[in-house]
Amino acid sequence: MTGHTIESILKARNAWLKGQPPDLQAVNDRAAMTRIISVNYRVFEEVRDRILRNTDSFLRHVEIIPETLSVEGHALVNELLNHGIILREEHGHEICEAQGRRYLSGGWLEELAWLAAVDAGADEAVFGQVIGWSVQGYSGENEIDLIMREGDRLGFVSCKALRSELDMHDRKHRNRLMDAVHEADNLIDHFGRAGDKVAILVSTDLFDEVRGAARYNALMGKAAVLDVRIIPLEEMGFGRLRAALADLINTEHATGET
Repeated sequence: MTGHTIESILKARNAWLKGQPPDLQAVNDRAAMTRIISVNYRVFEEVRDRILRNTDSFLRHVEIIPETLSVEGHALVNELLNHGIILREEHGHEICEAQGRRYLSGGWLEELAWLAAVDAGADEAVFGQVIGWSVQGYSGENEIDLIMREGDRLGFVSCKALRSELDMHDRKHRNRLMDAVHEADNLIDHFGRAGDKVAILVSTDLFDEVRGAARYNALMGKAAVLDVRIIPLEEMGFGRLRAALADLINTEHATGET
């Protein structure tokens, strides 16, 4: 037992956790659904986009046009309804409120990362946090999706729920991926110390299995130079994600089953 905590380590670095902690009971209650999303992300994309469009149309009093979902899509809708993430309005269309929108828009990925970090054997893990800081009379705050601790070492993970398919002609998507790498590097520069690690967890398919090569070489090269671990869609299934996070902070639970 080291006596270290995430809070005490940050305090020694003139930083501190702000805000209320997440409702971990709710996170654990829907853990099975969150894990289903992790291995069926493309189905989830279809469901999420439909629900968010329905919600926007409902709020603007615009006619909602029904869309066809696969059997898997309808099953996921039922899971989301059962957990209160989405609601069914009186005409039978699924919509969401603020908390549901947060989960659908990326909160689920933060929850998945936290669940995997705990299962990976991290001594401590917190997610969805704002960190306040003070340096030479200046102060500010940063949002950090996941912080893991192993002894006195920290692992920082930035979660990016982006489109699964990478179109190299889509500059906006490419820029968001590259920006995520730079943001992660800035994060470790600011809050990290020797032995700490940083990663981005991104829901984009970044590896071409047929060619056996990365789809975005410049991104992987930049990440390698900056020592930012990229965990793409291919490693988002719970077992592989747990192994990636265990490896990030060198816990003893780095197994790669799905």
